[in-house]
Amino acid sequence: MERAEIAALKSDMAEEFARYERQERPAGFPALPDLPAGRYTDPDFFALEQKHIWSKSWLFAGHADEFSRPGAYKLWRDAGVPIVLVRGADGVVRGFYNTCRHRGGPLVREAAGEVASLMCKYHCWNYDLEGRLKFVPDEHEFAGLDKSERALIAVKVAQWGNLVFVNLDENAAPLNAFLGPLVPELADLGFARLKFVEKHAFNIASNWKVAMDAFQEVYHLKHIHPQTVDVLLDHRGVAMTLYPNGHSRMITPHRAPQDTPGADPAHEITRTTSRAYSLFPNVITPVSEFEFPLLVFWPTSIRTCRMDVIWFGQPDDCDAATPQWRDRIANFDAILEEDTENLSWIQESLETPGFKSVPLSYQERRIYNHHTQIDRVIGAHRLPEGLAIPDVLGPHLRTD
Repeated sequence: MERAEIAALKSDMAEEFARYERQERPAGFPALPDLPAGRYTDPDFFALEQKHIWSKSWLFAGHADEFSRPGAYKLWRDAGVPIVLVRGADGVVRGFYNTCRHRGGPLVREAAGEVASLMCKYHCWNYDLEGRLKFVPDEHEFAGLDKSERALIAVKVAQWGNLVFVNLDENAAPLNAFLGPLVPELADLGFARLKFVEKHAFNIASNWKVAMDAFQEVYHLKHIHPQTVDVLLDHRGVAMTLYPNGHSRMITPHRAPQDTPGADPAHEITRTTSRAYSLFPNVITPVSEFEFPLLVFWPTSIRTCRMDVIWFGQPDDCDAATPQWRDRIANFDAILEEDTENLSWIQESLETPGFKSVPLSYQERRIYNHHTQIDRVIGAHRLPEGLAIPDVLGPHLRTD
């Protein structure tokens, strides 16, 4: 992180502490309209999310380590359709619908593996690792068949360092354009060096947005984490930044910020605060200098979701079996359980006539930014009556 950015964040946190002491809300920030209850419970709203959000957004799909050699593949279903992600002979990771161009037979059936080519399991049409149709049994029986016109249907795949993202929208803007300022902002963390360590999941009995909302504010620290996170972090000084496309940043100071003499000055904020980001639509990441997790939220029904916890480390420290990693993961999971233990109860309450809408404070503005982008992607004109929210944050988004 640049020195000017570090200085600006220190100033922002100092002002947040002073504002908290004055008990004043920022005068220039708009009042946030309530989030209508139906955004969490309405089946038509959920159906629109399913149709638009997961087919028009850049979605985290894996790590380059999963495709270590040409022919290494992964069958990825989290976007709602089966996609084969495979490393080509040229070293590029590509994505194709797991659908033969003949009669729709699957190309792969295992969750992961290695292949020399992609061969349909039905009639053995065979494609190379770049998706080109190379062999058709009894080809002479197909009048006028032009194999060059029957390549596998590709989806957009892009990497951010070693992180692999997929977008099903053929007209989607490039990944770097979608991420915008976050690409240079997070360059100090060396995404190209990150190695996969471990992945596990929590099943949560709540709407996916209820779960996402829980990780986009620290208003809850003193109530949910009184003996853990709140002992370490001071929510009064939190500095938040809202970015275009629904992304955001949250910097929460340590209660006893002691930096290490001689350490990399570019990582001062990372060492002395909790530095966390939200990547639209479904990624939360609390980052650190050398290792950190991605929390990735996937809806499994209107009232349930899955939170994948994916850990990354450095090339010399990525063995999940070591005691240090086991302790690190166990401690973090204990905090996640504190974060999620209320969510099923919240979901039950949301579905009662007593839940009308969500009033949001200034400390919860990241949540409103996330919901605003949901409406942009779906299209407010498509939303059920009374469930759209006004975009009041435009002037407050950081674009540099």
